[in-house]
Amino acid sequence: MAAVPFAASGLVNAPGVANAASDSRTETSPYSPTLEARISEIIGRPVFSGATWAMRYQDVGASEPIFALSSDRPMRPASTMKVFISGTAHERLGPDHRFRTRVYRTGPIARGVLKGDLVLVAGGDLLLGGRVQPDGSLWLKAQDHSYGGEGVEPVPGDPIQSLRDLADQVAARGVRRIEGRVLVDASLFRQGEETTGNGSVQVSPMMINDNIVDVIARPGGVVGAPAVLEVTPQLGYVDIINEVTTVAPEETVLPLRFVDDVEHEDGTHTVRLTGSVPLSAGYHTLRPYAVPGPVRFAELAFAEALRGKGIRATSDATSSIDPKAMANHRRPEKLVAELVSPPLSEAVKVMLKLSSNPHTAHWPYVVGAIAGHEHDNPEAVYEEMRSTLFTEAGLDPHPPGSETGLYSPDHFVQFLTHMAGRPYMREYHDGLPIMGVDGTLAHVQVNSPAAGHVHAKTGGGSPTSGSVRALAGYIDLPGGRRVAFGSFIEKVVATPEEGAAFQPIAMEALGEIATAVYEEETS
Repeated sequence: MAAVPFAASGLVNAPGVANAASDSRTETSPYSPTLEARISEIIGRPVFSGATWAMRYQDVGASEPIFALSSDRPMRPASTMKVFISGTAHERLGPDHRFRTRVYRTGPIARGVLKGDLVLVAGGDLLLGGRVQPDGSLWLKAQDHSYGGEGVEPVPGDPIQSLRDLADQVAARGVRRIEGRVLVDASLFRQGEETTGNGSVQVSPMMINDNIVDVIARPGGVVGAPAVLEVTPQLGYVDIINEVTTVAPEETVLPLRFVDDVEHEDGTHTVRLTGSVPLSAGYHTLRPYAVPGPVRFAELAFAEALRGKGIRATSDATSSIDPKAMANHRRPEKLVAELVSPPLSEAVKVMLKLSSNPHTAHWPYVVGAIAGHEHDNPEAVYEEMRSTLFTEAGLDPHPPGSETGLYSPDHFVQFLTHMAGRPYMREYHDGLPIMGVDGTLAHVQVNSPAAGHVHAKTGGGSPTSGSVRALAGYIDLPGGRRVAFGSFIEKVVATPEEGAAFQPIAMEALGEIATAVYEEETS
C-alpha cells in the first residue's frame, strides 16, 4: 500500500511538524522520510479511517523527538496511566520495600490454648494467596483471572497458601486451640469502593487471592442441563445459586452474570449466577466473583487455614477490632507469625504486566497509607505524592484535560524521561510488559526485530466515546540508548462488538510503529 499523507488521516499540524497538506511536507519535516512513510502507511489503513492518533518518540536525554504527531493532544491513556502509579510507588516506598503481614495474640498461651484472640494484621501485601510460586517467582500469565473469560484459569496452587504458611508458624508456637476469636485488623487505611474498567472493587488493606472467588463454568452433559460449576476457594463465604444452562454450540451464549447478591448477618453472601455455556468438549469460562467484604473473607480463610493445621479456631462476624486497643498488642513479645512479601518491584508487576484493575485500585491507598504514615486519607496523600513527582519531572501536575483523565504523549514522554534518571530505573523498566515476550504484550509483534526490546504499558477499552488503544514506555536500542514514547489511538465505533474487534488490530499497529522506530534507529 502506498504511503498515505498525514492530511488523509485527519491529523495535521503536529507540534514541530509542517502541515501534511503542504507539498513541502517532506522538505520541511525534521523526521526520517523512511520512518514517516512507514508510520503513514500504518495509520492510513482503511481499518483506521476516522481514527484520532497522537504520539511522540524521543531519545531519553534529547530535546527533540525522533517522531511526533499531535503530541500535545490530550488523549485517553486507559491503563497506560499505571506507569504513573508504579512510578509514584517506586519513588515513595522504594523498589526494595516489602510488606509485612503479622499475626498477634491478645492473651497468653497455656498448654496449647491461646487464652485470647488471634489477630491477623493487614500490612498492604497484595500478593497473599497462591500467586507467589514455590521458587519465589510470581504467576503472571495473561489473561489474568481478575478479568475472567473463556479458557482463563485461576492462579495455580492453593488460593489461601499464604494463610496456611502463617498457620504453620502459629502451630509451631504450640497453639492447638484458640479460646477467643480469629480476627482481621484492617486499620492500615479505611476501606472503600473504587470503580475500575472491569467493575467495582472493594479496596482493603487485606487482599486474599486478589479478593476474588474464582467460578469456572463447564457445560453439562446435554443441552438444557445446568452447567457444572467449580468454585475456589471454598470457604463458605459465598453460596452461588447455579442458574447457568448448557446450550447447543450454534446458539447464542449469554454472558455469565452475578445477580441479586444478598449479605447475611454472619457476613456471608448468597448470589445467583445466570447465563449459558455451549455444549462443547473442553470448554470452560471463568467468572470472577469480586469479594464485597474482604475482612470477613480473610477471617474465614484464616480460620480454615488454622483448622487445616489442627488448630481449633472460629471467627465471628459480630466481632470487630478496636484499633486503639489493638495497638497495645502489637508488641514483639506478642508476635506469633509473620509473612514478608516479595519486593515492591515484583509486586507491581501484577498491575503492570497483567494490567490487573483490582491491584491498580489498591496501590494508591497502599502507597498513601504507608508513605503517609497511616494518614486518615491515603488517596489524598497519594495524589499529593504523584503531583509532586510530576512537578519534579518538570510537568504541570494538573495539565489541561487531566480533570477528565486525559494526558498527552508529551506528558508521558517527559514523565518517562524523568523516570529514566531515577536510581530505581532498572526495576521500574523491568516491571513493564515486554513486547513479544510477556504480559499484555506477549502476542504483539512476536517475530519482529523489536521483540524483547520494547518495555511498555498497554492500555485499552471501549467506552461510549470510542475504542481506545494506548502504549507508553521504552524502546531499548543497542549501545544502551533508550527511546521514551507515548502512542495513542481512538476511534468511534458503532457497537461494543466492533470495539472489541478493533482492540487487537490497534494494539498490533502500535507495536508496528514501535518496531518501525526500533529498525530506523538501529539501521
